Amino acid sequence: MDAVRNPRSQSARARCIAAQKSQLMNEKYSEEEKMTIAEMKQLYLQTIQLDVELQREIYNMEKKFESKHNEIFDQRKKILQEFKKKNHGDSTPNENVTNFWLRVLKASYTEFISKKDEKILAYLTDIRTKLHSAPVVKFEVQFHFDKNEYFSNDVLVKTYYLNCQPDSDDPLSYDGAEIYKTEGCKINWKQPKDHLNNDSEQTFFEFFNPPTLPKDIDDPTYCDINAILQNDFELGFYLKERVIPKAIIFFTGEIADCQSSSESETDSDDSDESDAEEVEDEGSSNGADK
Repeated sequence: MDAVRNPRSQSARARCIAAQKSQLMNEKYSEEEKMTIAEMKQLYLQTIQLDVELQREIYNMEKKFESKHNEIFDQRKKILQEFKKKNHGDSTPNENVTNFWLRVLKASYTEFISKKDEKILAYLTDIRTKLHSAPVVKFEVQFHFDKNEYFSNDVLVKTYYLNCQPDSDDPLSYDGAEIYKTEGCKINWKQPKDHLNNDSEQTFFEFFNPPTLPKDIDDPTYCDINAILQNDFELGFYLKERVIPKAIIFFTGEIADCQSSSESETDSDDSDESDAEEVEDEGSSNGADK
């Protein structure tokens, strides 16, 4: 499961580039060549179907090993609980194993954690994932908390839904299973202002209240919300695949691959510009040939 794109997220610019490339191909190849290409694309569709079956088998295998992973994670949780009992009241905030998960989160994506968030996340005792394969394919990221003065929830849950099938309108674009929707949960704050930060400061707990993507891509908020969701999808997958299983080496600092939305946006912009330049180059070359 290596893709985290929204099937509806392709920008108008990207679709325009794809259409230009298709037009250039029609101008570039002879009729016989086009027939040969069409035959090979049919073979490619068969490999895509095999990929779909493979992705499903991989997900089923993940589900099969989930209980084994949880046995190990239970041991990790027990070790942390025992350490906390022995060192209760003797720890320096944010600087040792007592604040294990806070340290792990700060090491993995610091831009989402405010100073006020740190006080709340000091009560975080565990992070787990739960896989579902029926009736829909999805996974949950579960944040477990000790009783605290901020909210009454024992667990905060974020759910990610996966699409394992190619787009019927554009099957050749299939590149693995995709996260296409996310749902948060209601946080039962004990004080209404507990979740607010001063000066509109971004808070980690916005993670549990993702926006809804408009169905109309011409909606003026579509691009901004889509960008937020793309980063959200990446964070969910990142937590599942790297942060939770590798938590101890995030804590010790032996791994440093902090998730950054700005880096993702830069990479995306560079990719779009590269595609645009490629189309322009092909168009110029095609014109010169004529």
